[in-house]
Amino acid sequence: MITTLGQEYDSSKFFLQSVNVLLQMINQLPLNDDVELLEVLEGQLASSVLIETKKEVLSSKWDFNSDTNYSFPPDVNGYISIPANVLDITDSTGDVIMRDWRLYSKSGQTAIFAEPVAVDVVWDIEFNNLTHPLRNFITVRAARKFQARQVMDTSVYSYSQADEDDAYLAARRSEGFTGKYNMLTSGNYGTFYKVR
Repeated sequence: MITTLGQEYDSSKFFLQSVNVLLQMINQLPLNDDVELLEVLEGQLASSVLIETKKEVLSSKWDFNSDTNYSFPPDVNGYISIPANVLDITDSTGDVIMRDWRLYSKSGQTAIFAEPVAVDVVWDIEFNNLTHPLRNFITVRAARKFQARQVMDTSVYSYSQADEDDAYLAARRSEGFTGKYNMLTSGNYGTFYKVR
């Protein structure tokens, strides 16, 4: 027997569903597909706020979107280009930074490297690939921002703060599941990343 899942489980539609939540916050009709998303101004505005909020939230470094000692090899000219989906990058000493989308050594005052360089990276992840708790938090947070920018109704803004707080706790709880934080074995135990 083949079970067919409903549209709510179509991961390619998660972004559109979240845009519709933002539109609902300003009493706009939902969009039916990606074509409407490109044609309706409010949909475009909601989309940009959702992407902006996603990058803001992911920049705070979560277990699932960060790598420690990720090695970047130099190209034939010695430059190490940084991919566009990197939100933040640093090495353990603070010497190697990103400058002009390349790694740069402050002590050597150069962007040319002879060997691969290991750095800590925070990655941007496509919205539809995020877990539900994180998508939900980003959506609720973006909806509050969008409503404040478009309608500026302070009563709705403060009312939805409780929703955002609940969504944030659920996202951090999910983070705890994947991070496997333990006060005896983890250096990150008790670390509470604030996005606010």
